[in-house]
Amino acid sequence: MALAGPGTPGGDSWELAAVRVDSEPDVFAARQLARVVGAAAGLDGQDQVRLATAVSEVGRETLPAGGALAVFRLNRPAGLAVLITADRPLAGDAPGLRAAARLVDVTVAPGGASRVVALARPLAPGTVVDEALRAHLRRAVAASAPLAPVDELRVQNNELVSALEELKNQQNELLRLNAELEETNKGVLALYNQLSSELEQTNRGVVALYAELDERGMALEKVNETKTRFLRSVSHELRSPVNSVLGLARLLLDPVADPLTAEQRRQVELILASSDDLLLLVNDLLDLAKAESGRLTPNLDEVDIHGVLAHVEGTQRPLAIRPGVRLVFEEPAGIGTLRTDESLLGRVLRNLVGNALKFTERGEVRVAVRSTGRDGTTGRAETTGGPGDAGAGPGDDTVSFVVRDTGIGIAPDDVERVFDEFYQAQSHLHAQVRGTGLGLPYARRVCQLLGGRLELESVLGTGSTFTVTLPRDSSTAVGATAIEPAAGEALADLDPPWVETALVVDDDPAFRTMMRSLLADRAGRVVEAADGSEALAVLRAELPDVVFLDLMLPQLDGRAVLSAMADDPVLRDIPVVVVTWSDHEAVGGRGGFGSAVAVLAKSTLSARTIDGALTRARADWQ
Repeated sequence: MALAGPGTPGGDSWELAAVRVDSEPDVFAARQLARVVGAAAGLDGQDQVRLATAVSEVGRETLPAGGALAVFRLNRPAGLAVLITADRPLAGDAPGLRAAARLVDVTVAPGGASRVVALARPLAPGTVVDEALRAHLRRAVAASAPLAPVDELRVQNNELVSALEELKNQQNELLRLNAELEETNKGVLALYNQLSSELEQTNRGVVALYAELDERGMALEKVNETKTRFLRSVSHELRSPVNSVLGLARLLLDPVADPLTAEQRRQVELILASSDDLLLLVNDLLDLAKAESGRLTPNLDEVDIHGVLAHVEGTQRPLAIRPGVRLVFEEPAGIGTLRTDESLLGRVLRNLVGNALKFTERGEVRVAVRSTGRDGTTGRAETTGGPGDAGAGPGDDTVSFVVRDTGIGIAPDDVERVFDEFYQAQSHLHAQVRGTGLGLPYARRVCQLLGGRLELESVLGTGSTFTVTLPRDSSTAVGATAIEPAAGEALADLDPPWVETALVVDDDPAFRTMMRSLLADRAGRVVEAADGSEALAVLRAELPDVVFLDLMLPQLDGRAVLSAMADDPVLRDIPVVVVTWSDHEAVGGRGGFGSAVAVLAKSTLSARTIDGALTRARADWQ
């Protein structure tokens, strides 16, 4: 007989017993035999019941079909099989087959042979199917005595009671597990709620912290703005009288003025020198305030690096007065072009060189320029002008100015702090040199404004190296403004014109007095105004030939006066010379001052610059 699935006879299957099922007592006997074989093969109690019940259900289903033959077999791999062959075909959906299929593996013979049903149950893992097991099973079958139907029914009842007890135990265990699971869920839920609460509190704390940080940031910004306004205001208020003192002192020393005694000249020269020092300090304060406030606008143009270094060397070499200190400017050969603000660059370099000279007692202060790559650190060696210098290449996008000294150096803790405003690293030289602590902060801010950076390397007792790295074209980082030559420098050689009426607008009486003296031989009449509103009134009443206008005025400032003049068809053609305290604005020219014909710096104001401005005004009349 060939069957598919478990219980397939052959070399791996051995017959144990065969019983004929023709009546209900035969069904009980087959059921009993299945339980005996299962127990002898090592099946547990539940598997024995499952196999016995399946045999009983299928056997009972064969009675209407005329009965069946049930053959018990031992298979390899380890398993028991019962082949039930009915006398006539069985219905495929017979209730007995469906019930058996819920208990054991059931296979129906293919090819319409629905008369044969195979029931199978695997033995415990590790069971060895050998002759000893087969002999043991045969002895168990032989020793099995058929029970009376009543006894077999009692056994089934006992099995049912055991099954119910086990089911009850399982239900109790399930209830216990459910209770534990419920407690666990409660714990997890409580933990989740606690974590959610803590997370919410943490989030509220973070939000509050950020709000506090924002509030403090805004407060700091306001404080910084207030400080900048304070510095700008105080600097302007100091600068105006200092410029007046300087101008008046120069007038006293003018060869064409009334002669002074030797002592008077010495005292005036002392006044002039002290005023220069004070003006320098005020300028540092004001420049730093402008750089911090973003009001310092670079004037970009092609810069002659040789010229810048020559000018810096010319102004700094007189300061190299220590006998053991050399000031060396290396020749910047092959550097190429640089587009930046020449005035600001020169001031930064003068600041660095002057600082190096102050704190170098022996050795040298060396200034060099080199072409560098995008990161400012690669590229070429310093341009010493030696044989190996090939000049700037296409990959050199930055230019670095290096100021190296063999001075006292800076302690590691002070390397960054020296860029803080008013901070000065302590050394034995500070009692001998003067400084405000503003030069290096200003230099760093200017470098940043030009799209570059200022870096410092220093070893205490050995020396310091300041490196200014600028983009080859700063217009990529800042807005470009062309530089216009200062009026006094470009036009001073022309013949000064005579004007009938000149108006001087400035809130400083001392400065107006100085201007009156400078214009004494150049104007038939000098009228004055102390603020913007008064200036407009005097302009409309006098219609002067030229106006010398300060920018920082009470009420209407100088820019507002220029705007009002431009809107008035009677006043718009009157030439205006802006006189400002800002050297930088003066160097930048009149491009940012509307109809102004010239821009002069108060600090360099002289008869020569006045003549140049009047010459430009005359050209404007024509």
